Amino acid sequence: MTENTKVAAGVWLIAIAFAFLLPVICSYDKYILHVGITIAFNIALATSMWLIWTLGFISFAHAGFMGIGAYTSALLFTGLGWSLWVNMWLAAAVAGLMAFVISIPLMRTRAVYFFMASWAVGEVIKRVFAYYRGIFGGWDGIFNIQPPKLVLPGLNIDFSSRVAYYYLALVCCGLIVYVIHRIVRSRTGMIYWSIHESEILAQHVGINVLKHKVIAFSTACALAGVTGALYAHYHTYINPKTFDIWQSEFSLVHIIVGGLNTLNGPVLGATLLTVVDELLRPTGWYRVIFFGVVVILTVLFLPGGLETVPARLRALVGKWRKRSD
Repeated sequence: MTENTKVAAGVWLIAIAFAFLLPVICSYDKYILHVGITIAFNIALATSMWLIWTLGFISFAHAGFMGIGAYTSALLFTGLGWSLWVNMWLAAAVAGLMAFVISIPLMRTRAVYFFMASWAVGEVIKRVFAYYRGIFGGWDGIFNIQPPKLVLPGLNIDFSSRVAYYYLALVCCGLIVYVIHRIVRSRTGMIYWSIHESEILAQHVGINVLKHKVIAFSTACALAGVTGALYAHYHTYINPKTFDIWQSEFSLVHIIVGGLNTLNGPVLGATLLTVVDELLRPTGWYRVIFFGVVVILTVLFLPGGLETVPARLRALVGKWRKRSD
């Protein structure tokens, strides 16, 4: 294990410990816990979108598949009374299956054509939720989606408690990040990056490019579906506007600002910008302008994102020591 790897592992352990101790640190403040839950949702969505980026694509339909997961879980709860513990797996399955069907033609496009096609897919998903009022509630959405309860021998947890749902969101977010980490560090992840670098070269060495693109896209959307199910049962209400293109764009901003090269980037970007977004919430839609400015400044002055800051600082310290010597 290299020194950089040890440092990164130490930072991750500190971050995880801080996340688990946050309710105690903030004296169980409900607003801070709400922000923590929102950070968990944003990290899960940004990291699953980043998995698609390892192929060299950015999907503007990603929030739409989060919506498919949310509506699947909401309809199963309100219609059949099924719990989140069952619904979240079905939400992942439905979102992943829909992504699989759509990705077969979608992943044959490239560059700007993929961006436009994914944007169209996201809009279609939103409009389906909006116009089929009898099924999805139209623009009014679906109400009365209750948080789950966990009843086991000697254990009874009601996740309507903000603290309990915080830990549920934290564990699920951690599992999603871990799954993506394992994929990217595996041979499959190396194949994804090779497609990112040169799709034509990957084809020439015998890689089935379309197959891997379809699998990666479907996996990422299934994880977004799980995030949507958790989101629906936390907020107890969803509507089509929740999962429009703006949500995908915010996730893209999280990835760009955090960094595109490693999994640390979307985690860092989603965490920091969610906190900033909450601080700017009183400004209304002016915060969108702020996010645009942040993206421009990041591209101009910090092209590698926030994840490159430690390396840049070490380089500056090294230069300062050489000048001192």
